[in-house]
This record gives sequence, C-alpha cells and structure tokens, in this order.
Amino acid sequence: MTGSPQQLEVLRQYAIGLLGTRQAIERAGLDDFADLMIALAENDLDLPKPADTPKRRANVELARALLQPRLRHHAG
Repeated sequence: MTGSPQQLEVLRQYAIGLLGTRQAIERAGLDDFADLMIALAENDLDLPKPADTPKRRANVELARALLQPRLRHHAG
C-alpha cells in the first residue's frame, strides 16, 4: 500500500461511493483522475460505486419519471 493513512481512508470512501471523484482527488491530495485510479489500484481497492450525491439522486428520479410510464405502457 502507498500513501498516508488519511489518503487511504479517502480512497476507501471513494471506492464505496461515499465521495465523488472531485472530492476524492482534492481530499487525497492527488492531481487528477488518472492519479486517483492509480492510487486505487496500488491499494487494491475496487473501482468506485456511484456516489450518493444530490445530483445523482435527482438524475435517478428524473430517469424514473421518464421510464416508468413507458414500462407500464409496454407491460400492459
């Protein structure tokens, strides 16, 4: 493993979806997305799950609103 214990904690939080990409890069003291992916690999951490952010929740709700009427129409 590489990095400080604080950086490793940030990477773990990112890998399980508690932090967004930009937050993780900044909090881990990295330069960019490539560095973030390298740090995950060096620490044997999985690629991230989507972060539970207000924007993501809004996108999920929008997708549901658009798709559910269509799914009901095709099911009946």
